[in-house]
Amino acid sequence: MKIAPQHQTRAAATALVLAALFWSGNFIAGRAIRDDIAPLELNTIRWIISLGVLLPFTFRGLITHRKALLQSWLKITLLGFTGIAAFHTMAYEALSLTAAVNCLLITALAPVATVAGGMVWNGFRPTVAQITGLLVSLVGAIVLILSGGGAGASLFAIDAGKVWMLGAVLIWAWYTLILRSNPVNVPQTVSLVASIIVALVMMLALLLVRGIEPPQMNRDMVLAILYIAILPSALGFLLWSYGISVIGPEQGGQFIHLMPIFGSILAVLFLGESITLSLVAGAVCVIAGIVLVNRRDKTLSS
Repeated sequence: MKIAPQHQTRAAATALVLAALFWSGNFIAGRAIRDDIAPLELNTIRWIISLGVLLPFTFRGLITHRKALLQSWLKITLLGFTGIAAFHTMAYEALSLTAAVNCLLITALAPVATVAGGMVWNGFRPTVAQITGLLVSLVGAIVLILSGGGAGASLFAIDAGKVWMLGAVLIWAWYTLILRSNPVNVPQTVSLVASIIVALVMMLALLLVRGIEPPQMNRDMVLAILYIAILPSALGFLLWSYGISVIGPEQGGQFIHLMPIFGSILAVLFLGESITLSLVAGAVCVIAGIVLVNRRDKTLSS
């Protein structure tokens, strides 16, 4: 198995950390405007804006690589369906039905699903250090779940929002595994824009069939949508795609464990919630697990 150069691995890890940070903010913003706009409408608008940001920089690439994209139409369609259309619509639906903290804590299950999927479909065989790291991160995730205060304490009381989020997590694991192999010789930005276009066609078609629920426009909603469309959408997905392409989905997927940590910090800053000692303990376990999962193993370099 080929190992990426150390400097490239560090850059990829930084990209994945930033993506997790931006996506954590997406959950906070999505929860804040849940009463102003429906989940499908929010997801459609965010990607229309994001496409407007990315298209001027990628239009020539779409034309240049059109044959490769058409040859990889199934992969592009799956990327658009899973990571762009389905996951975020389901996450926003979950945020409209349960607390943002609950949704963020449930995302800690995504790396487990990604590794399990990688073992089945990609032939991924984790090392002892990686298995240990996965278990340590999982312990950290459990601690985070139990340390959620008022919101976290109700995590085990099943409601519709948590069911939606669990489904979204499985979809996200699928998306992360598909990201392992982009179309040959096609830049990541071009693949992302192509998948956004496909996803928008899907969502707009569904809106036409279902009918559009007009959003209640206000200043806070506009600011939240702009944040969601630029940082978590355009920039966050580019950072995640780069990081996964270098580190791989099974190892890179562990960085999702950072979202409950970042999300809790953002909840303190913007929602006035407090950080407990158990949250700090869970965060330490999560970070230690990520370090172990991404530890270099010389036996894999041959």
